[in-house]
Amino acid sequence: MDEELESEDPAIEYLQKHIDNLVPDVFKIRVSPQGVLTSNSTDQKDDNTLCPYRPPLEATERPDGIEVIPRSDLEELDRLGSLVDLIIVDELEGRCVGFTTEYIPGGTLEEKKSRTFKLKWLTQLITVIDELNLNLGIAHQDVAPRNLLINEATDSIMIFDFNFSIRSEEPSYSEARNDIKGEQHVLEIEQKDWAQHPDVQLDRPVSEFREVLREWSKKRHAGKQITAYKNAPNFIDWPDTPELPSFEVVIYYGGKPTTELQVRWSTERKMRLEQSKTVLNWQRPPQSKLKPGDRILETGEFITRA
Repeated sequence: MDEELESEDPAIEYLQKHIDNLVPDVFKIRVSPQGVLTSNSTDQKDDNTLCPYRPPLEATERPDGIEVIPRSDLEELDRLGSLVDLIIVDELEGRCVGFTTEYIPGGTLEEKKSRTFKLKWLTQLITVIDELNLNLGIAHQDVAPRNLLINEATDSIMIFDFNFSIRSEEPSYSEARNDIKGEQHVLEIEQKDWAQHPDVQLDRPVSEFREVLREWSKKRHAGKQITAYKNAPNFIDWPDTPELPSFEVVIYYGGKPTTELQVRWSTERKMRLEQSKTVLNWQRPPQSKLKPGDRILETGEFITRA
């Protein structure tokens, strides 16, 4: 589309419409104002993909008992990892590219809003937040329905996605993401004019939920404050991020290119390919085109085809 858009939503909608029919090396598409695909580009100069820095496995510090597995040994199960507590390394240079986590089938609070929410889940969540904040010196910083799961097997609430977590009062700590405020916002019952939505189901009167939150908030504000993570009884002193390498970057001065070494978290894939460096391929077959019985690895390679 050539015209300027007020929102990216139409572009995303048209991309979703056509993406399953595009070959993996298409980097750019052009559509009409009606969303009809008019052209595409496989020119490497149109590739804006970034390659994030992945540290070598030997540069990482990991807890005892955590095993390592290459991506080429992981089979995809409904686009979910099949193993638990394993560090994943790539099949090219053995760099750490992620880790697997256990799949909990109960769904998040955001996904299943009609589920009857139990008072005991609220008290469990409070206990977990107190454990993180007061015992371990960690602020989750993103307590929200999308990050809260219900484990139906144990009838308990679980919090995940520690992407924004930080040790208390570290430079990236944000008071606006205070976990106490987060939990109160999740349930939206701290406001005086709060009215229960007809679709929201609670196992106890809403007044009991409000009272539990009110008492917890009073206790936390009156109790000992963790002003630095090392003041917590069992603080976690995790290792620093491995030192980043320097990359060759082309900079233009007065219209003339020159090469400089810069420390960066990511580099453009097309630049790495131009420099004949290895690039990890994350492309996998479109899920819409997989047939029952198809088995593929995390690398996108087929184990068996139906």
